Amino acid sequence: MIKQPSPQSVEPPVDISLRAFLALFFVFYAPLVAVSYPTLSAAALAGSVVVIVTYRSIDRHLSQQQGTHRTIDVPGLGTIEYRFTRSKAN
Repeated sequence: MIKQPSPQSVEPPVDISLRAFLALFFVFYAPLVAVSYPTLSAAALAGSVVVIVTYRSIDRHLSQQQGTHRTIDVPGLGTIEYRFTRSKAN
């Protein structure tokens, strides 16, 4: 006789429990690393801010130029974005 699992005994998918474990691990581990290595933490934070500001300024600059911006969704590969820009005549 094959026994069917009851609804209470169904375990959550491994992916969810792995993500929850990693999230809790970093919530508790990140402050310890920040306290233990303050210079490294400050450098990482400053580097992150520089990367974000640079990305936003480049994105703003590219969006101001004339041209077309298109995206293509390729199944199994992802989204491809491409831009054709026209130079301004002086």
